[in-house]
Amino acid sequence: MNTITFEQAWNYGGPLMWVLAFLSVMSLSVTLYLLLILRRGAFLREMIERLKSAKDPAAEGGRIAERVFAAVDWLADIAAIAPLVGLLGTVLGMFQAFGGIAADVAAGAKPVVLAQGVSQAIVTTIFGLVVAIPSLAMHAVFRRRASRLVAALEEKADEVRG
Repeated sequence: MNTITFEQAWNYGGPLMWVLAFLSVMSLSVTLYLLLILRRGAFLREMIERLKSAKDPAAEGGRIAERVFAAVDWLADIAAIAPLVGLLGTVLGMFQAFGGIAADVAAGAKPVVLAQGVSQAIVTTIFGLVVAIPSLAMHAVFRRRASRLVAALEEKADEVRG
């Protein structure tokens, strides 16, 4: 069985690999940010202080919840975009493969021409999914954590007002 190195895969994938790398770094950054800000004790202490000092605690609570869920939604956005970038690589790879065959028909269309385009198609699809799947999984984890924290914040806010 032939094995392919990461460098070969990167080269097969073409320029879209840079887009997928960027999305991967963004996903990791957002995940680390959410791990940092959505720690139960620290989050609740800080947000309760913000509610206490707010002119309109109910409106401030709404803004806090909106910001938390917006940050979590970045992971869903990345999870939606990455496979589409991979699909774009698939389409471009197939276009390259069949365009190469069409151009090389007179010379007897060599299989290597088809293989190069198909390689790009497969590699970008794989890398798109490699970025999307963990992003979507982390989105689910942080969405649940954010929901629990916002619910706990609402309970604490009622205690602060009462």
